[in-house]
Amino acid sequence: MKKVLTLLAILGLTACFGGMTPPSKFYSLTPIQSSQEVFKSAKLNIGVEEVKVPVYLDRPQIVTRHDNQVELNVSELNRWSEPLSVAMQRAIADNLAVYLPNASVKPSGFRREGFDYVVWVEVNRFDGSWDKTVDLSVWWSVFDKNGDAVLQKKTNLSRPLKDSYDDLVKEDSDLISELSLQIAQNLARLKK
Repeated sequence: MKKVLTLLAILGLTACFGGMTPPSKFYSLTPIQSSQEVFKSAKLNIGVEEVKVPVYLDRPQIVTRHDNQVELNVSELNRWSEPLSVAMQRAIADNLAVYLPNASVKPSGFRREGFDYVVWVEVNRFDGSWDKTVDLSVWWSVFDKNGDAVLQKKTNLSRPLKDSYDDLVKEDSDLISELSLQIAQNLARLKK
């Protein structure tokens, strides 16, 4: 009996030390570097607020959807390198700066910095299903320096998705670029 217990203890310790968990991978949204689509605008000073994301996305792990569209998969090994709300804010601001070269665009802090316009984005959905699509659904608004809403729109975008987290994050970045393009088109029409 003593030998059996000793053998079980050794097997238990071997199982604990023998199985190594693969290292986590960290991903970041990538803003565009240049674009053929550039809009002439007044010399606007534009702020982009931190993006509001739903609770199911407000985590370091990357979230995907199962085929049934109601079950979520939260990956422990594939993670965002920073809070998604901050990454989206920065990517949108960087993209707007490319699309609107006459404007000064930057992420907005808690205090007003004399912005002519402030962009506010609330995400409804930002996930994908393997070998199907990756989807972005947002409400976005633009407020003037008095705090009045001058634009309020809903945008739904979708792109084909393959089967890797690398592809998922690339398509996520492209969706943010498409959203930024729509926002830039509307901002270009506004006066200072």
